[in-house]
Amino acid sequence: MRKGENMSKNFVKTYFRLTLPAIIAQLVVYVVDNLNVAILGTLSEKAISGYTIANQSYDIFLMLALGLSGGFHVYISQLYGNNERKKCNRVLQLGIVVCTIIGFLYSLSIFTFSESFIRIFVQDAERVSYGVRYLRIFAFSLMFYGMNLMLSGTYTIIGHAVVSMYSGMINCLVSLFFSYVLVFGKLGFKPMSVEGAATAILLGRVAEFIFLTVLMLRKDSTFKLFTRGEKLEKDVLARVLKTAGPLVINETCYAFAFFMIVRNLSHLDEQYISCYTVTNNCNKLFFVASYGLSPAVGRLIGRNLGRGKFEEARRGGNDILWMNFWVHLIFGAVMAALSRWIPGFFSLEGDIASVCTKMLISKALLGFFAGYSNAFYNIFRIGGSTRYIFLFDGLFSLVFPMGISFLVCFIFPLPFFWAYFCIDAMNILKTAICFHLYNKEVWINQLA
Repeated sequence: MRKGENMSKNFVKTYFRLTLPAIIAQLVVYVVDNLNVAILGTLSEKAISGYTIANQSYDIFLMLALGLSGGFHVYISQLYGNNERKKCNRVLQLGIVVCTIIGFLYSLSIFTFSESFIRIFVQDAERVSYGVRYLRIFAFSLMFYGMNLMLSGTYTIIGHAVVSMYSGMINCLVSLFFSYVLVFGKLGFKPMSVEGAATAILLGRVAEFIFLTVLMLRKDSTFKLFTRGEKLEKDVLARVLKTAGPLVINETCYAFAFFMIVRNLSHLDEQYISCYTVTNNCNKLFFVASYGLSPAVGRLIGRNLGRGKFEEARRGGNDILWMNFWVHLIFGAVMAALSRWIPGFFSLEGDIASVCTKMLISKALLGFFAGYSNAFYNIFRIGGSTRYIFLFDGLFSLVFPMGISFLVCFIFPLPFFWAYFCIDAMNILKTAICFHLYNKEVWINQLA
């Protein structure tokens, strides 16, 4: 990778204009997630563990939904850049139908087999109880999450990330308000413990869905949910599914790999699973910049690829990666500096707090590479290079992080922190592979 010839003030302004709304939206989400975990921490450390295990169902669905919606978003970005708005509408409508059906079936499955799912990870009766009680309500929020991801992601990928910011803020404020009210029994409600936290998340996602639906029903809306879009040629539909297919397979493999990693770490020592939750949530908070890349990638790369302007797309990719470097360097340093005080905020004490601090410092260092990998993921996705994404993301996760987790948790068991460190260190190798593929320019493709 070469630095863009002119990473000018104009680029910096454009970058932050595009990414800032998405970054703010994700920042609000992660702040609220951490506050919800802190609220559960006042119940007990085992409540956090139950929440962690139950949330593995969300992580699996998140990966599946990202794969499904991502394939549609790739085409929406390039069709929008090529001014084919009616085709954009049709692709969006198809994406909503697919995400709704998959979300409903997944929610029903998780609700039906909630206890069996929790017992894959833990056997402690109290942790199982917390997890099952949470999951039986939380499961129904997943269908709304899938629809919201498709709707808000459509605005984000064309550079209108402010819509995602508002929808995310509505979700989070509703969720946080009801989490406080229902968990602790305020405003006349009875204390609902973990069931209250799950209900709050469900209400937040329903509120976000209502906001996005009303927005698309407006006459001046960029997209129309119920207006019949232009009929797509059979080859276009086939190409959309061809792009989405590898993404779905990739995200499923990635989700399964980390599903097994959490299971293996739980087997190693259940008591430290709360450390895993706190570390991962803080990682998302401090490295939120990498999750705001989609609008910049869609605008600076997707549109140019759709118009056949490959040199502009190449320059945009280089500049985005350089900006990503500096942002992650700064936020990693901040996370490391605050690592000593973070466990106390989540009511972690003693040895558990000590291990959590070490994990936070480790994540501050290695999270830099994970953030870079996420930037490459976004660039490759918008170029339709989904086969390569599968190689360096899904397949890689199955072979290396998951493989290492079996090694350090079962064959040569290490202390919890060192097992976690070895697994996370695989991001260094992953970043090196991404750099190689990026420099080969396998991501420069015109799809629309």
